[in-house]
Amino acid sequence: MNFRCTSLTIAAFAIAASYTLAARGEIFLSVTDGAHTGSANDGSSPGIAAFSGPIGNFTTSVDAGAGFPAVGSATDAILDLTSLDLTTGTAGGTLTISLTETGFATTTAAVGFLSRITGNEVGSSAVMNTYLDTSNTPFGTGTLLASGLLDNQSSFVTVPPIAGPYSLTEIVTVIAGGDSLTSLDAAIIDAPEPGSLALLGLGLLAAGALGLRRAADRRALPLG
Repeated sequence: MNFRCTSLTIAAFAIAASYTLAARGEIFLSVTDGAHTGSANDGSSPGIAAFSGPIGNFTTSVDAGAGFPAVGSATDAILDLTSLDLTTGTAGGTLTISLTETGFATTTAAVGFLSRITGNEVGSSAVMNTYLDTSNTPFGTGTLLASGLLDNQSSFVTVPPIAGPYSLTEIVTVIAGGDSLTSLDAAIIDAPEPGSLALLGLGLLAAGALGLRRAADRRALPLG
């Protein structure tokens, strides 16, 4: 292959790559107690953003958010805080976990969104708000989908056709005392009907119970 052909091939791959990056959404995850902040994106693993580590009085053992292309697609919206395991030491505090993804596609018909949070809390409580934003801004809060959801609660809302692209955001606030355990799953899904609520609830509940068990086992390990 001559130099010109090689250059054209490289250019074609570059254009294709830039188109792919532009076409897919971006996921951002933020964890903060107001004074300390941790963040992650899905740049190294498209569709998954994960963070683990200490944030103030909290220890985040697993904090992972999933969206397309890992789950769902631009036209089949799923944004899932798939695994959140938190513990505190002798002091507690308030931790805010925000998950967002951009690049969901224009819709030609009304869309139903199901927001759901479930899990287990020992010495803590969690509340969830969810949003849709037609400016396609990360962490945008243009349209409120659900507000004040507590453990094992859900909300289903139908919105008119959306002039996309748009972003989805879920914000979970955990208020914890000392020596607390929190394990939960929170999601927004493009749900054609509320009948999918039962299946989603069972899956999220199982994930939350497993996460709490993992967190409890870690706390029970003797110090080395």
